[in-house]
Amino acid sequence: MHTVPKVLCSSEAASISTATVTAQRVNGIGLLGCGTVGSSVARRLLELHPELVRGIAVRDPHKPRAVAWDDFDGDPFEVVDDPAVRVVVECIGGVGLARELVLRAIARGKDVVTANKDLIATEGPWLAAFAARTGATLRYEAAVGGAIPIVRALAGSLGSEDVLEIGGVLNGTTNFVLDAMDAGADYDEALAQAQQLGFAESDPRADVDGHDAAHKLAILAGLAFRQPSTSGGVLRHGIAALGAADVRAGAERGWRLKLLAIAKRSGEAIEAGVTPAYVPLAHPFAQPRGAGNVVRVVGRGCGALTFAGAGAGGDATASAVVADIVAALAGSEPHVAAHAGADLVTQPLRARVLVRFDGGSVVTPEPVPLDQLEATARVYGVHGAVRAVIPVWSDAA
Repeated sequence: MHTVPKVLCSSEAASISTATVTAQRVNGIGLLGCGTVGSSVARRLLELHPELVRGIAVRDPHKPRAVAWDDFDGDPFEVVDDPAVRVVVECIGGVGLARELVLRAIARGKDVVTANKDLIATEGPWLAAFAARTGATLRYEAAVGGAIPIVRALAGSLGSEDVLEIGGVLNGTTNFVLDAMDAGADYDEALAQAQQLGFAESDPRADVDGHDAAHKLAILAGLAFRQPSTSGGVLRHGIAALGAADVRAGAERGWRLKLLAIAKRSGEAIEAGVTPAYVPLAHPFAQPRGAGNVVRVVGRGCGALTFAGAGAGGDATASAVVADIVAALAGSEPHVAAHAGADLVTQPLRARVLVRFDGGSVVTPEPVPLDQLEATARVYGVHGAVRAVIPVWSDAA
């Protein structure tokens, strides 16, 4: 089990005092990466706060870009180390170079804003603890839900709420694909269309296999249940094995097929998982179309709150990134706390499932854990060859 370290073994960080960092603070912004999200962030910053942009680091400074900036830097470490830069905006992605640069910025006491869900979902808890030691802040609203302000809501106005459930439709690519299949396309056709429109990468496995949704769910669960949370323990099933027959089977029963990512309290335990599931048409989880996202928070005091909107895309994500930058420059206290203690440990999410076999189908009378779907298929295989075992989402399940 991964545990958040109480002490960072960083000689670089150990030599920095909060007082020194505070005294050196300025108001410059350094942007790392200028791809889809980075370009949108750069354009918005240069429109709203051009005097604050000190550097933009890119892999190839000579590549033409739709950004009004003529001094791209090929060395991101120079941008991070620039004494005029106070806020480092990481739009590179991944957990390699991006991680090294974020660590370097935090070690220097600089505020970091990132949309990097991979990094936050796997190492966010101890990065936040590191930032708390050096006087830096770590902000990542854009890592979940694009423009949907769910991180700020969970850490701010809902910070004292007893959350019972958090999750929903968290991946725009899979939602686009399933929506196209609902309209009659087959899986390969729908995925190709998503790639053509820029909703899916040329290698779509992070989305269609459920990794992206699991990362986002881990971030939300950590905020909702106030424990350090990483995505390694989130059980997931993707959508690549789904076909037109699966979509039709739901439509015949008044259900829509969605990729859900849910974490919920179950007694003293937390159940979590990512899975395709049938959802009643009237349910909020069935509503997002195209690349939209929906997140629902169910609290003991607040009841059910639904947040919906553009969950992906450069402009939508840039909106959240720039809001975090403005908060950092204003010196606002970060909403996201550095939670201490052991990581959040989850059990597989449970739901009733629709089992389709040659000659018929049945919905199990009791909820089945996500790690028992194959065993369930074997049980019902006595009735005929099993064609699919897909969870059926119900708030009462």
